[in-house]
Amino acid sequence: MSFSMGSEEMDREIERAIVRSFGWAVIEFEAVLFQKFLVVSGPTSLMTEDMFKKHLMDMEAKGYITPVQFHNKRAWKRLVIESDMDEPELTPEEVRAFLEKAKAMEKKDQKRMRSDGLVSESRSLAETILRTLEKEMHSKQLRRGTPSMIDHVEAMHHALSESREDFLDYIKKNMPRIQRTMGKLLDDKGEEIVLLSLRLIESGHQVYPPR
Repeated sequence: MSFSMGSEEMDREIERAIVRSFGWAVIEFEAVLFQKFLVVSGPTSLMTEDMFKKHLMDMEAKGYITPVQFHNKRAWKRLVIESDMDEPELTPEEVRAFLEKAKAMEKKDQKRMRSDGLVSESRSLAETILRTLEKEMHSKQLRRGTPSMIDHVEAMHHALSESREDFLDYIKKNMPRIQRTMGKLLDDKGEEIVLLSLRLIESGHQVYPPR
């Protein structure tokens, strides 16, 4: 299919072909989308990359797609499906409202993904901390009045809430044999993750299955 510029009907067909080029994807790299478009439009297409970019900008203004950075590369996010393009064109105000809503939903999704990832990483670290403490506690002959494992967790949580130095000082004083291990976990994961992991242990989450 040969595309000629200047025809409103032909521009509409080009926009349909671009949306169709996404396939099942919602986000696609610009360079990949251009190559897919050339396949969809056929070998007789006269579309250049600069012409393609202009159509992308026009479609962004209409609220059909929006630019995103994905793995530090320019990409486009599809906001409509082909059947949606049969609807009357949105006014500039409607386009702005639509884009603002789409961006708000994207930020919400990104925040949820970060939160889910943080909790998942903290659960894994909580299990590691519990295993480390278990080995330390089993290596000692515990006497009456000796702090339990949960006592140490609560104390570590309190100390780290104060400062990194207080946390390391507590471990050095009470459990010196795991000082290097806990210090490395703190360096590798960061204070926020370690704090959350200790909080998960305190709150009784089943991160460590009983034997």
